[in-house]
Amino acid sequence: MKKILTEEQMQRRAETARRNGAKSKGPVTIEGKHRSSMNAITVGKFVDVHDEVLPAFATVLSVEDRKAYVHLHQANLRQYRPDSEVELGIVRHITAEQFQLERYENLETLQLQVEHDNVRREWPEVPAVHHSHHAIQRAANNDKVFRFLERKKKTHLAAWNKFVQLLERIKKSFPMMPPEPVDITADSDVLIDPDPPQYVIDEMLKLADQAKKEPNFPLPRFVVQLLYDEPLLKKCAPHYDVTELRNRYPKPSPKFAA
Repeated sequence: MKKILTEEQMQRRAETARRNGAKSKGPVTIEGKHRSSMNAITVGKFVDVHDEVLPAFATVLSVEDRKAYVHLHQANLRQYRPDSEVELGIVRHITAEQFQLERYENLETLQLQVEHDNVRREWPEVPAVHHSHHAIQRAANNDKVFRFLERKKKTHLAAWNKFVQLLERIKKSFPMMPPEPVDITADSDVLIDPDPPQYVIDEMLKLADQAKKEPNFPLPRFVVQLLYDEPLLKKCAPHYDVTELRNRYPKPSPKFAA
């Protein structure tokens, strides 16, 4: 039976919740503040900017390259040349299925690489030519993941084929004459990464100033990246001298997905 609270009890609980909430000071580190500042424009289906920037049906995970998704979508737009909003919607589905098919193909390669690396670590004395053979044996003995990936690949390939065939039928049976103007400019906006707010830049530069004073200061990677981001520095800190720090901290190499 649900407990019924009195007005006094409800007010007391509300006051307790307010006191506990006031104790939270949010992210403490610079990197955490930067991540938090990006939340409003990278997550949440009710955020206006999110709805305007990401193409419809974008099935991009947070760890995936959204620019690669948009480049693939733009390639499909050139390939299929939609003549109406209806056809554009189908092309979006084609892109989504194709992107997910490539995702599971990449995951299959990654899983094989993991098996290969495990063999190489456990038996370093085994000749390299035999590593792949033993990795395949391991994969065959534990193929649950590979069967799952194969099912997902077949599902997205079949869906991709159906959408391509549907687009062909619509173009043939219901040609749009004259072609309807299709606006694809919003899709290009996703290629532009949002800049961090000025207060985050300022706190990054405080760490850079500390590194100037302390020769052995371990400058975080994201601050080193800022030192080499010419357009962002020109916009947010045009007079900041980075010469000394660039001599001490080499330019970070780009991170690639496994």
